[in-house]
Amino acid sequence: MVSPLCISLCAIFTCHFFTSKAAELPFDTHYTPLWGGDHVSVIDQRTQVQIKIDPRSGGGFRSKQPYGSGFFQMSVKIPSNAKGIATTFYLTSTPDNIQMRESNSNHDELDFEFILNEKGRYVLNTNVFAQDSGNREQQFNLWFDPSSQFHNYQILWNQHQIVFYIDRIPIRVFKNEIAIGARYPSTPMYVHASLWNGSQWLGPVNWRSGPFYANYRGFAINGCDYSNSNPNKCNSLRYPWNAQNNWQLDPHQQMVYQATRNKYIIYDYCKSDRSSNFPECRVPS
Repeated sequence: MVSPLCISLCAIFTCHFFTSKAAELPFDTHYTPLWGGDHVSVIDQRTQVQIKIDPRSGGGFRSKQPYGSGFFQMSVKIPSNAKGIATTFYLTSTPDNIQMRESNSNHDELDFEFILNEKGRYVLNTNVFAQDSGNREQQFNLWFDPSSQFHNYQILWNQHQIVFYIDRIPIRVFKNEIAIGARYPSTPMYVHASLWNGSQWLGPVNWRSGPFYANYRGFAINGCDYSNSNPNKCNSLRYPWNAQNNWQLDPHQQMVYQATRNKYIIYDYCKSDRSSNFPECRVPS
């Protein structure tokens, strides 16, 4: 059930640069399967992808090309009661690394990751990598069951800020604070989604309840196609996500953001004993 707080937030918040629902483009327009073989099925007239995970394999897909800025979104329904399994939607500068969690290489990455906690409740983990190994986690309880129906997850990325949204409600803002020595993602990134076995970190999987399935749809991409011949074009103000009104949250968005975080955030790296390693943590959020 959606909480009364969520209903009031949705009534307040309006996304002022993409107000219409993303077109139901065929999966193949912008995306391609990456790994998992027959565990990645394109269904519903190629407007939906279902990823299966069993003891043999999970699966994943990615965009065909990288982007240098944009407003990226995916509608996701995650598997039910899948402890030990990670369902993801993310951007990364490493196109073909099947499971980034096994890589210690420095890269840029922006993560949505859904995991089932020991209480049987899904938790959203977000992370930011900026030519390093990340460790900028913020985790949230959710005001809905993400396995019961599709929900929309969005990432705004421009040279001023990164904003994570759930159903257009802003839950996390990562500002460009390179002026004070912080890192900020700036290399072109691909859009990825995957369903993978995280039992090494998340606890054992009860395969007797499997196989498990995650479903994805909404394959339109509002992003700047990156070109090595003109790398600065993705900062152009002709793209709506780079416009000045998207350099910071507006007053209504800020109110929604603060109310959501006050109620649902459960972990913030800037309030951990590692916060001194991150200059951006000195700036009030």
